[in-house]
Amino acid sequence: MNSLYPRWTDPVRVHLQSGLTRTFSCIYDALDFLENEWPTRDGALYERAIRQCREVLGRSLPAPVAREAFAFACLEAGMPVAGDRRNRQRQAALRAPFTPADGGIAATTRMAHALAGA
Repeated sequence: MNSLYPRWTDPVRVHLQSGLTRTFSCIYDALDFLENEWPTRDGALYERAIRQCREVLGRSLPAPVAREAFAFACLEAGMPVAGDRRNRQRQAALRAPFTPADGGIAATTRMAHALAGA
């Protein structure tokens, strides 16, 4: 890990499917995990997390935005985020009904509501 990469002030602790917990403190580490170690290569939140981590590295997006996207992608993949007080709201948002005909607006709205309740 290079200290030149944007870091999160609050690391993301992820419970991996293997039962281990892994801590991510920097955007580069999260992006490397998404691109090289991710358990599934699909999902709207997974794709959003990759895109937003790259945007942070390109200095076009603030790091906390990508942190939230990474945490949501972890939940989408069945990997809870440990020690994050918003974890329950995120999990509830992911379980809420989704109508594919809405073009993804419902998923974005659920994410916004979960973040707003923090």
